[in-house]
Amino acid sequence: MAIRWYKRLFLKIFVTVWLTSFLVIALTAFVIGHLSEQRRDRDVFSARVLGQAELLIDRYERDGRLPSPKEWRRYHDDDHKEPRFFPTRVQITEVKTGLVIFGHDNIREYRNPLVFNVLSDTGREYQVVAETRIRPDLAAKLFGFFLSVQVVLLMVVAGIAALLISLMVVRPVNRLRQYTRDLYNGDLSARTDDDLSRRGDEIGELSREFNRMAEYVEQTLQSNTHLLQDVSHELRAPLARLQMAAGLAGQKMSEADQHFIERINQECERINRLIDEILSLSRLEQMEVSDQSFELTRVIDTLVEDFRFSAPDHPLEWAPVNYRIRGNPALLERALSNILGNAVKHTPADTGIVISAEQTAGNVLIRVKDRGPGLTPEQLDKMFKPFVRFTGQQNGYGLGLSIAQRAVQLLGGTLSAQSQPGEGLELLLVFPRI
Repeated sequence: MAIRWYKRLFLKIFVTVWLTSFLVIALTAFVIGHLSEQRRDRDVFSARVLGQAELLIDRYERDGRLPSPKEWRRYHDDDHKEPRFFPTRVQITEVKTGLVIFGHDNIREYRNPLVFNVLSDTGREYQVVAETRIRPDLAAKLFGFFLSVQVVLLMVVAGIAALLISLMVVRPVNRLRQYTRDLYNGDLSARTDDDLSRRGDEIGELSREFNRMAEYVEQTLQSNTHLLQDVSHELRAPLARLQMAAGLAGQKMSEADQHFIERINQECERINRLIDEILSLSRLEQMEVSDQSFELTRVIDTLVEDFRFSAPDHPLEWAPVNYRIRGNPALLERALSNILGNAVKHTPADTGIVISAEQTAGNVLIRVKDRGPGLTPEQLDKMFKPFVRFTGQQNGYGLGLSIAQRAVQLLGGTLSAQSQPGEGLELLLVFPRI
């Protein structure tokens, strides 16, 4: 089953790392910049207040009077260009006498007050209290920050870092997946490359575990294949002796008892056919996988003629095509022969079979469709497993389609099936296009 693009591990890692790193770096930069700007604004505000206070004190000592706060604001129009640095409420008090020479507000109502002690040129000491109202607009500042060039650079840097991390994780995982797929498709020699197996991290450990598993699977399957061959060959001799003994016994028995001999011969023939299929399955693994190309029509035409002769009650439809695939033509012949034999065996007489071929994007697709009763989804999941027979199917031993699937895999293709009950069974053989 193909993975949807938004569920891919690469996309998940990339988005997570990119978004996390970008937000962490951007917010850290914003907070540090905001705190630095607050400190700078406070220093500018303090210097502005101190300068204004010194001017007020100097004028007071010179003239003996001070303007009101409203007159002072009108007098210093240039301060309105930066209103956030202009103290809205200021109080100046002579320390020695406690006289308030400027401002008459209650300093307890000041928000975030700044307190200075100023020593005038005449030697008098004054206390200056100013209300701080530096409140920058965080929303506007944040919006402007995320539209700045710095944020674009942060996004690019975070994207590069996320891409590198994603590739470091996903690329070896994809290579392991390909090796696993090769092993599943029948390449028992599939092993991870040295670059993966020599890694010292978890991926390297996983690749080494995969090699150990593949080695075990190869040895087990080869042992089973050799066992099947040996047992099948060993069964042939006693089976032949049993048939010979049944023939001799039949010569000495009366005609009334001949049905026992016929039953023995029938069972012997079934065992013989089972041995033939087991040997066919084991010999299939030893067939040469050629790299030469061949014409589909040449193989399918021969099979169609054979089945039209051996199964005339199942009409075959086939339109020759000029397609070629790569591999051993005997493997395709074995696969299609078993598929057609299965269709003939499990469909009623006068049921037609249609064979067609077409080219798709990068593939050659062969369809074999019968018009039989079809299979249920549960049966479709099990139909390619060895020795699986469904209820009511007494012909065969459940090896034909397993042999066909293995032959298709050795050709580098895939074999699948689709069906609806009552609408027949369609087998799809897909091969790489050359």
